[in-house]
Amino acid sequence: MEVAKEALGGAIEAVRATSPEGAREMATRLQLAMNVLLENERKIWLRTKAGREMLGALGVAASRLAEIAGDGSPEEIEAALKEVELHAGEIREEIRRRSMVVT
Repeated sequence: MEVAKEALGGAIEAVRATSPEGAREMATRLQLAMNVLLENERKIWLRTKAGREMLGALGVAASRLAEIAGDGSPEEIEAALKEVELHAGEIREEIRRRSMVVT
């Protein structure tokens, strides 16, 4: 969990340091991904193998975005950002699925 949060934090800072015109929107989108982690960091299933794999994939994608943000083209940065959002969405969906109560 901490590794994924650090990677997302680094990606947010790297995006903010790039271009001012699109950085605000990208940083906001990354903050939404960070919020998924912050809101659900106490969920027990995130400590299972499946949860750790999902967090690991999100961390790798965020690290890649942080690397690309410095010298990548806008298209590469957008693609990397979409990958981060994809992984955050998968975690959000899994949380929603596991939160359902069967009556």
